[in-house]
Amino acid sequence: MNRACKNNYTHEHDNICEHHVTEINNYRHMKIFINIEIRITLLFSMLISICLFAQSDHTKVGTTSANFLQMEIGARAIGLGGAYVALADDATSLFWNSAGIGLVENGNAVYQFGSRYADIAHHYAGFVYGLGNDDKIGIMIDYVDVGEMEITTLNEPDGTGQNFSASNVAIGLSYARQLTDRVYVGVLAKYIQENIWMESATGFAVDIGALYIIEENGIRIGMNLANLGPDMKINDGANIDFYKEKVDGYPGSPTPKSTLATKTFPLPMVFSMGFAIDLVGRNSIVMPNVAHKFLLALSANDSFDAPFRGNFGIEYTWQDIFSLRSGYHIGYDTKDLSLGVGLNLKQFTSLDVVLDYVWNNYGDLGAINVFTLGINF
Repeated sequence: MNRACKNNYTHEHDNICEHHVTEINNYRHMKIFINIEIRITLLFSMLISICLFAQSDHTKVGTTSANFLQMEIGARAIGLGGAYVALADDATSLFWNSAGIGLVENGNAVYQFGSRYADIAHHYAGFVYGLGNDDKIGIMIDYVDVGEMEITTLNEPDGTGQNFSASNVAIGLSYARQLTDRVYVGVLAKYIQENIWMESATGFAVDIGALYIIEENGIRIGMNLANLGPDMKINDGANIDFYKEKVDGYPGSPTPKSTLATKTFPLPMVFSMGFAIDLVGRNSIVMPNVAHKFLLALSANDSFDAPFRGNFGIEYTWQDIFSLRSGYHIGYDTKDLSLGVGLNLKQFTSLDVVLDYVWNNYGDLGAINVFTLGINF
């Protein structure tokens, strides 16, 4: 065999080998894609089954304390129907999934204001700061002001001329760590206080969260256990202790001090599990695209005082600048449809600022409007 023949043979052999290697790689990618599709289908089926068929006729509605801890945080999260446990990645993660603050690159601050039904004002502020590549800390304040209401009694049902107020506050400190390139865990400890007129109740709780992220495929899975702590009761205030009137005929008898016996109520503990996938986007396994992104999110939660409930949300984003969102709360008493928008001002200013707004329908209670301002630094 001359040199030319040998060169042709070697070249053809290399082409054949390269062709086989390409076919093997394509087969492997297809196998991975099929496995992911099967897992996604199974997870979707499980979550939908939980949301639609695992309902119970017996609930414990109205039997927990500090129910304001269940008031959702973040215009983006609410716009996605509350399907955010797998998407949490900023200072609102301190409510949804504390592991999410591990995704903050350097630092993030969020402020929220919402006008809710019955003129209830809801404020939230969160701050996250990085201690390094793997460790993050966060602090949050969640405040609900019910406002003033007129005092009425059995003898004066039209009012006594006096007013009382009610408010609630939770202050939390969080720590999150990135364990691997895909796994994040976080914990949040929070102080809780409820105030009504001259009385108050205090307590504390812990949240534990985890995230599993397949970044190259645009897939995220999240789990969170919230409001794990001891029961609360009203045990402080001017009207808790009182003195009984003296018995007639015994003017010299002592005036005993008495204390009202108040009941304890558990915290609204809730376990949430969620899944999110980029159907269209930079890392999508379905339809890769740099300019456009279409996100699908789904979650389910099991609360102490409610049956299984579900959350569904979709989001379209153009050029990482403008976003449109819609979501639905499944199995909730009042809230259902939500519509929202988001705007990232990084392209127009020197600051990395994000503005979000959401409208959320609450049925007979009307709709709420929530605004969120976020800054990355």
